[in-house]
Amino acid sequence: MYLNERSWEILQDEPYIVDSAIRKFLDIYAAVKRKFPRKEIYVPENELIYLRSTKYPLEKWMASADREYKRLFLTFCTKCIRYSPEDEYEVTFKGEVLKGGTEAYLNESFIMSICLNSKWERRIIDGELCSINNSEEEIVHIQNVFDVGQLEESTLKNILAKENTINLYNYDELWQRRSELFPHLCFCPSVENNLKELERVCLNQVLRKLEELEAYCVKYGKRRFDATLLSKTTLESKSTMHKYEAQHTFVDEDKVKHIVSWHMRFTGIPGRIYFVPEYKENCILICYVGKKLPNVLYPT
Repeated sequence: MYLNERSWEILQDEPYIVDSAIRKFLDIYAAVKRKFPRKEIYVPENELIYLRSTKYPLEKWMASADREYKRLFLTFCTKCIRYSPEDEYEVTFKGEVLKGGTEAYLNESFIMSICLNSKWERRIIDGELCSINNSEEEIVHIQNVFDVGQLEESTLKNILAKENTINLYNYDELWQRRSELFPHLCFCPSVENNLKELERVCLNQVLRKLEELEAYCVKYGKRRFDATLLSKTTLESKSTMHKYEAQHTFVDEDKVKHIVSWHMRFTGIPGRIYFVPEYKENCILICYVGKKLPNVLYPT
């Protein structure tokens, strides 16, 4: 779940509205944490959580807030996961870029909004998705949570239920147990070093994507590969593969080289998992897990 950072930027000077809005937001947070304690809110890095209020800023609210709500707010601020926003896609709503909305769309999740006015009191945000690889805009529908009662809706229940079934604490354990945890996934030896370079904050996202690939093999592995059965799985452009073939070439355990284009995304960094479908019978080859690789538009 992702913070709608824009919803906190609305000017609101009425203390009652500010207090009520913060409490409603924290009620949602508390309800999610009770049932899914490992869930946290992803917040764009460098985005400050503040209130544009001359009469009732956060400091003033904190000074007079109920003890339980103050504790909840501090827990949210301390435990939220800071991430680097995706830079190849952008979702806008009424001319405003929604960083949280972009990630929520790409990761099939939802955003959480504080309602300092009625602007964000809508269950669905009809945003415009822009891609640097495609000049055309696409209307996308993003689940928006602003009231605790929404958590009983089936769509949101399904999103929240996507907990990782695997509970690991570090990448070393993931690597050591990879054959046990993901019997239908093979890994290039270089992935071990990829994982050592990743921040801890990305671990759950990486696990979720690997679990998704494993589940795909179990359910559909004997069919011809179909990327539409996976979340936001795409190919690199032909121009990128031509210019950066070396960076997209990986070697498996048998010393065989693979030029790899298929990839999935994960949050924390603009992360990528590159893989070879149909590597062996009912098996996918994981070739790279880390920051996105160079492409013609972002030659990093």
